Amino acid sequence: MLATILLSSLAMAEEGGGLSDAETSYTGAVILDGQTDVDFVDHGPGPTADEGVTTYTYWSGNTLYMGAEDEYGSSIDGIVEFFWFESSIDRGSDFYVAVIKARTTPKLGESQYLSTSSALPVQEVLVSADYGSTQAFRWDWSLPFENYGMESYGQVTLRNSYGVGGSAEGSAMGAKKVTDPETNATAEVTVQTKGHVSSEYNVKTEYTNELYRWNTIVNGRPGEMLWSTTLETSDRKEQSAYYEYFLVMQAEEGSTFTIDTLELFGGTEGSVWTGWSNRYFSVEVTDIELSRPAYTPDEPADTGDTGSEDTGDTGEPWFGDDTGSEEEDPSGDPSGGPTNPFADPGEADGLFGCSTTSTGGSFAGFGMLLAGLALLFRRRD
Repeated sequence: MLATILLSSLAMAEEGGGLSDAETSYTGAVILDGQTDVDFVDHGPGPTADEGVTTYTYWSGNTLYMGAEDEYGSSIDGIVEFFWFESSIDRGSDFYVAVIKARTTPKLGESQYLSTSSALPVQEVLVSADYGSTQAFRWDWSLPFENYGMESYGQVTLRNSYGVGGSAEGSAMGAKKVTDPETNATAEVTVQTKGHVSSEYNVKTEYTNELYRWNTIVNGRPGEMLWSTTLETSDRKEQSAYYEYFLVMQAEEGSTFTIDTLELFGGTEGSVWTGWSNRYFSVEVTDIELSRPAYTPDEPADTGDTGSEDTGDTGEPWFGDDTGSEEEDPSGDPSGGPTNPFADPGEADGLFGCSTTSTGGSFAGFGMLLAGLALLFRRRD
């Protein structure tokens, strides 16, 4: 039965179905360790929050959870992860990306609903930092980087991606919309694109949402990124508002990046039972410091040198060392043990405790032994 379940899961994954449809993937990026490579100083309600708002923040591994709740029970919740890219074109800079996932949820039991007023956003994400010669927000690569609106009544699958590589840098936002619910006819829509997204080094996400005329107003500057989302119709006022945001940051190579404030804001409107009062609740974390992780990508073995005098390399595959002796092997193992293929040519391998010498002798001796055995059996016949 277990084998049947595994085979079914594999088949579903190959067909593009299953749990992987709405996963977020990260390629070529190093996630920053929470409370080590990235941490914050303090948190609390934002400056526009009503009285009585309670907030929370905590790390779960490398993921920052943050949120706020008003006295009625309506809430704004966020999940934030920070990344550093291991490869980029040479700008003398380190690039960081914050993936921010935010959800605004009204407390329906207390007659609270998402606001349909353009003057009251249902969700805002505000990030600020001092900018100058050492750091700045790359508002041109952050998504969405300009205002947009969606008036589709149906199911929309959103895809966001940002990537930097040796030959490309770009960001893209696309959507797949169900145009006819009866026939499941779909249409691909490119919402925003910028540059070219590298397939090697990128952060991307894909998720499905029902959109009923959401509008997002964006203000992007070197020291501030503000995304403000409003709901223009009443179709979704009893549902949650969920969106994902990509914040791209550029810092001088080897220096840290400091975010002064990161605020998640939510707004709801009441009913006649609550006097039609609007509610404001938010959570703000301050002084977030991001630093380059202590990470060094593995260097592949150099197989281009054939017959080097320093290493004695004959171009044979690396399998082991047959010439290791007690004098050459610091571990005292006469067999020498395996040779580290990632060690610098001509240097002793401190990890495995043996030197880098030729393997040609072992293969030559083995070949002579086989030839002798074949000749012996032929004579007996």
